Amino acid sequence: MRMRLLVDSKEFWGILREDILSAQQSIYIQTFSFEGDKAGNSLAEALLSSPAVDKRIIVDDYTKWVISDKYLYSPRNLFNFELRQEVRETYRMIDGLEHNGIKVQFTHPANLLEKFAVHNHKKVVLIDQRIAYIGGINFSEHNFEWHDAMLRIEDAAIAEALDADFQSTWAGEKTEISQNSGEMDLYCLGGISNHELFGRILAMIEGAKERIYVESPYITFPFLDSIAKAAQRGCSVTLITPGPNNYPILREYLLWISARSGIDVRLYHRMSHLKGMLIDQRYLILGSSNYDYLSYQFHQEIVAIITNPGLISEYTARVFQEDIRNSEPGYKISPIKGSLINLGMRTSAKMLALLVHPRSNARAAALNTLSPANGTQTVLPKSRQ
Repeated sequence: MRMRLLVDSKEFWGILREDILSAQQSIYIQTFSFEGDKAGNSLAEALLSSPAVDKRIIVDDYTKWVISDKYLYSPRNLFNFELRQEVRETYRMIDGLEHNGIKVQFTHPANLLEKFAVHNHKKVVLIDQRIAYIGGINFSEHNFEWHDAMLRIEDAAIAEALDADFQSTWAGEKTEISQNSGEMDLYCLGGISNHELFGRILAMIEGAKERIYVESPYITFPFLDSIAKAAQRGCSVTLITPGPNNYPILREYLLWISARSGIDVRLYHRMSHLKGMLIDQRYLILGSSNYDYLSYQFHQEIVAIITNPGLISEYTARVFQEDIRNSEPGYKISPIKGSLINLGMRTSAKMLALLVHPRSNARAAALNTLSPANGTQTVLPKSRQ
């Protein structure tokens, strides 16, 4: 297995563009946001120039409702003519791709409630069934401006698993896949039994003996609860989150928890969308998950648990240590304010679980786990969205 860490969009796009232009057979892209701005159009132009025969993009339904990190139908945005122009440019870009034989498909949640609360949050690129990218970067200009990272992987087994997941999503189905390949365990989560994988990660956090590094813009319970317990029992915990967070309430919530538990919170100097966790310098957890309640219960995600010492050392130096140098210590939050935020978030989470999970649990109950003889891949059979 060959892995290459790509930090921020400039490094990521420079390498990905070369792979797209040299592809011969297929290019499959799955993204949460795909917008008709400089980033989106750069991808579109590269795809149009690529000689690959089969070129497809899956975009979450989120892009139909949010552009440039702005909800299209809020009162203050209804007459935002610049935003409306970008919406038109987005659909013009997609129409141009489809006119030239590049297929674009939106994922569709099952109902109106899930349209706002439950998403396919994966970010994946698969080139010629042999080169894969996973991580957190979307194809929109504001995402390209944020701090983030992707991991480029050359491995046949990982590419096969991601291809199976892409094909399932393309067919409008939910399939859960796990694949072990040497120093990586890859999980393609379908929003059906996410808590089973994340239960493993929570156990790793709770078993940490020395140090935990975490970087995430939106981390919440149950992950933050386990991290707080680790800090309280003496494990050194450093958590990096953006100071200028696009959801400030999550920054305030995190700062309140940290004051009660001894987590060393560092506020990164610009918006960071990066998601990474390192436990005892042994386990590096990467992917699309924010380590929040929505990922834990509902979202479709890509998560990798990596044990490669070289990548762990590089990630520690280039991401965690570098980002700590570009951060400042967190500040104190009023106990009353923090308590109210905590109460509101947990109450909302319980209500959402009651509304969404009766359907999710009904779907999950119909699934049977199939394990091939070699034990390397687990696939949960198809369940219609």
